[in-house]
Amino acid sequence: ERLFGNDKSGEVKFRSMIDKLHSTIALDTVRNEYLLHTKLHGWLAAKRGRETVDSLNEKVYAELFLTPNSDPWLGLLAPETYTALDNAGVVR
Repeated sequence: ERLFGNDKSGEVKFRSMIDKLHSTIALDTVRNEYLLHTKLHGWLAAKRGRETVDSLNEKVYAELFLTPNSDPWLGLLAPETYTALDNAGVVR
């Protein structure tokens, strides 16, 4: 049986889902290139190589991706969630 049923409407739903995925990827690519990439280059130019990789990573995740290391909820998931990763992706 097909993913969205055996009729034409299932194919239309599937095509719509794929089109939406393509649109989301395209918008994300533009956002990354023109907003995030530009901001990152500005930071690099302002510091002129005086920033460490660790401090730059911290800044990128905190200010660009809005996922600061200080967020107590970051990376939390329900224990029954299957991730297909060793140790659920947690590195200690």
